Amino acid sequence: MHEARTEPRILGTGYCVPKTIRGNDDPIFAWLHANDPPGKHLFAGYEQRRVLAPGEDLMTIMVPAARSALAAATLAAGDVDLLLGIGSVSAFDPPNALSQLHRELGLSATCWVLPLANDFSNFNAGLLLADAMIRAERATNVLVAVGTNWTRHVDYHTPQAISAADGAAAAVVGSGRRGWRIVDQQVLMATEHYGSMIMAGQPVTLALPVEGYSSLDTPPTFVITPDGAKAFGSFGVDASVGAVFELLKRNHLAGADISLISHQASSVLTNAWQAAIQPAQYLGTLALFANMTAANIPVNLAWAELNEGIAKDRLVLFALGPDMHAHALLLARD
Repeated sequence: MHEARTEPRILGTGYCVPKTIRGNDDPIFAWLHANDPPGKHLFAGYEQRRVLAPGEDLMTIMVPAARSALAAATLAAGDVDLLLGIGSVSAFDPPNALSQLHRELGLSATCWVLPLANDFSNFNAGLLLADAMIRAERATNVLVAVGTNWTRHVDYHTPQAISAADGAAAAVVGSGRRGWRIVDQQVLMATEHYGSMIMAGQPVTLALPVEGYSSLDTPPTFVITPDGAKAFGSFGVDASVGAVFELLKRNHLAGADISLISHQASSVLTNAWQAAIQPAQYLGTLALFANMTAANIPVNLAWAELNEGIAKDRLVLFALGPDMHAHALLLARD
């Protein structure tokens, strides 16, 4: 019987979502239910979403998720020598909330914090960088953590707001003989759409200048321009799956050979991707947890391992970002 090699693998995962549940009938969605803004048809498939309550913040969910991952990997905080990921949207920019997570977990002073701002493939990138650092003997145990609070950074007069949810998840990567290992990856960039989906403050003109300023910016909110809505279909629905097809082709695999975990902004996307890729198993929590943005993939990975189980020994993590880009990461277990 073939014995698995000692190499970088996911040793443990964990996730945490807020306790507060927001249903489709929540009063915050009243304007959206009463009106028909452009792009409303692009966002569908939700029954409920988890939302950070007043007094809660990113640490409320990121800390338990990271501790669960460490426990699953049977490691202590002091065993981690590199922290990768993102806290989005961070209270400061910079520093990112990932540094606050370092403090709350009590990680070593020699454990480097590297925020990854490549929304929404942050978790994929974290796994890849962890694998590379361990192989280069620059790290031993790497914690990859992602947490999001986008319910506080959407305009509830825009259609994308109905999808917004909060969540966090983490994974520990270290050398081992069991667990998921990285096989290959494929990216597809479409930066001609840069600026069509953005997180930014919106200028508010002041009636009278205040200390020399004639306008102020609102807190950052997620904005989809008309070009972004168009690219949602042309790139998001159609072209982005090319990253998965190229990855499968290069590794002599078909959709029937893999389990799939993807970004879950809307059933418009996930239904189209399922029809195109035809995976043996498509794991997701869209109806239950809605769109946790950068946390979709790691939450669904940890959730699947605890609940539904991952059927195939080849797993593709498929991310879609607002810049726009698609990223497909192939994992395998022996």
